[in-house]
Amino acid sequence: MRENAKYLLDNVNFEIPICSWIMYLDNFLGKEKAEEFYEYLINARDIKRLNDIRNLISCIGFSIYSLSRNEQLAFISIFKPFDTESELVANMKSGVKDVFDHYEKRNVELLKNIKKLGYSCEHTKFNWKDKKLKDTYQREYVHIIFSEGDTCEQFKKNIIKLAKKYNIEEVLITDNMEDKRTQMKLKSNIIDVNTGKVKENIEDTAINTVENYLSDLSGTKVMFNIPYENNKKILNKDVHYLNMQNYYSKQKQEKVKKGRPYSFNSAMIRSALLNRFKLENYNE
Repeated sequence: MRENAKYLLDNVNFEIPICSWIMYLDNFLGKEKAEEFYEYLINARDIKRLNDIRNLISCIGFSIYSLSRNEQLAFISIFKPFDTESELVANMKSGVKDVFDHYEKRNVELLKNIKKLGYSCEHTKFNWKDKKLKDTYQREYVHIIFSEGDTCEQFKKNIIKLAKKYNIEEVLITDNMEDKRTQMKLKSNIIDVNTGKVKENIEDTAINTVENYLSDLSGTKVMFNIPYENNKKILNKDVHYLNMQNYYSKQKQEKVKKGRPYSFNSAMIRSALLNRFKLENYNE
């Protein structure tokens, strides 16, 4: 199978099946010319792999990612799945809700500590499979931290220190994103927080890399997207307290202020961000 044709087959979902489009173009252009067109299409439309790690973050204009240059990413979650039927939870006033309220406060506190380090941060939701209840998942945030101008060693040191504060045993840290090619593959390491040593090297950091990392930490299956979600029970399904609260470092705030909108939509995004930056507690 030709590389570009296979890439489209694996990563694009049109109303007309992509295999039909490829068949038409192969016959019309010839396979060699069609393969050149597929390469152009992949890059022109920025068709990322379905499992690309960048599908966890916003990549639009004026996003944290769009303003980043040669930075690393670190993934941290303080959430640990809990027994919803335990005596401890049952004795709480509001049971399961009280536990998620606890994590809400802890996540807000964690974000404040990330801000103090001067890093930008995005949040995305993952789902932890309930260890006892069938077809039940617990939903919470994972923090994606950008390294800004820190060296690899300084970033690693700060992330480990942050993880220790929240009793996190391992951290996942990527290499520098040296470019932003559509088909980019990003290396990363899982690091033991207690020893600071690399526990595992990953050649291609994808969404399933983060899922596996979180699953190993929690002892249960963790998923970004749940197949047939409508048929499953999601605890904390409407978690939203960090929505629209992605934090831009002071350096990136300046980039937004100096940036020029390239469309009406980007102008609206920039305006909304500038208003957020003016909030009294934005950097606290």
